[in-house]
Amino acid sequence: RAEVGNALCPVHHEEDTRIMLDMGVNAVRLAHYPQATHMYDLMDKHGIVTWAEIPFVGPGGYADKGFVDQPSFRENGKEQLKEMIRQHYNHPSICFWGLFNELKEQGDNPVEYIKELNAIAHQEDPTRPTTSASNQEGALNFITDHIAWNRYDGWYGATPATLATWLDATHKNHPEMKIAISEYGAGASIYHQQDSLVQTVPGSWWHPENWQTEYHIQNWKIINERPYVWASFV
Repeated sequence: RAEVGNALCPVHHEEDTRIMLDMGVNAVRLAHYPQATHMYDLMDKHGIVTWAEIPFVGPGGYADKGFVDQPSFRENGKEQLKEMIRQHYNHPSICFWGLFNELKEQGDNPVEYIKELNAIAHQEDPTRPTTSASNQEGALNFITDHIAWNRYDGWYGATPATLATWLDATHKNHPEMKIAISEYGAGASIYHQQDSLVQTVPGSWWHPENWQTEYHIQNWKIINERPYVWASFV
């Protein structure tokens, strides 16, 4: 927010919650770090299923890494996970503990460390499943109880139909996996309007609202038609 940044006050959390309720939201991924207690209180109050996660964030599409294989890094992450679970264990809205977002196996491979985090989460709270948000294939997708993917088919290349192909292939190859869509979306500006429907180029200066709307309609239809997708987060 302007002049506030990430240092939100209770009134901002309440405003966000009102917007979510107006949208008909019934689940929220509070990424990419633990939130203020007031936010979890609001999720409890309104019965919104909540995914809470630690700030273990990979580079996404950039040439960097999210895991540094050093004792101090490892211990810091473990401590943050323990603190998050112990502080928020009694919030009934929290249904999932999230362990990472968009990590890579290249460089310092995080797979064994994620296994340690997964074990800690189950030790601290054996009643809730673990999950993570991935954006690539690899062994890291087979550690947490559930797994979700950040997909932007029709925004960062491809088309919305690509999501259907990918979901069906993933489910066919790994029917045992409990999969979700942890992120999807397209950029737009209320000041960018046009009559023709043309797929937007993300790196351009022109992001019309009508493509964002069409993108969401197509993606949601694909997700909604597949009962094996346990959740989706915009």
